[in-house]
Amino acid sequence: MDKVSWCITLAPFMCLVLIYSCQTVKYVPVETKADSVVIEKLVEVQIPPDSATIRALLECDENGKVVLKWLDIANSKNAQAQLTIDSLGNLLAKMKTQPDTVYLPAKEVVVSKKEKVPYPVEKELTLYQKIKIRLGELSFIVIIVIIGLLVLKIFKK
Repeated sequence: MDKVSWCITLAPFMCLVLIYSCQTVKYVPVETKADSVVIEKLVEVQIPPDSATIRALLECDENGKVVLKWLDIANSKNAQAQLTIDSLGNLLAKMKTQPDTVYLPAKEVVVSKKEKVPYPVEKELTLYQKIKIRLGELSFIVIIVIIGLLVLKIFKK
């Protein structure tokens, strides 16, 4: 057989392969299933210490000593301020603060394992469809073998 008759012979097979290979692919969705545990625990949060304000009016008397005229101390919940003047007239300020710790509830999620569970197929293949698939595979193999033989025959010439 010459090349033209081979092409005429192979043309219907190639058309059949192209027709049957152009089918849409249907994907089956997969559900992911994970076992998770929610753990509630207390988390320690440090609150910065509070502050205090001190306002004072200091004056000198006729002897040159410092005298405290008035004093205003505003202490907050966790801060205690003390203001004193020693015998030499030095102003001494002391402040005691206590850091506060608060425990807030928090949730932690622990995932132990992830498992993919496939959805059931909507419709199983019929016997006719299974045979059709197998015949398609066989025809594809036969076409590849024929093309291989043609290529070998062409290169031998």
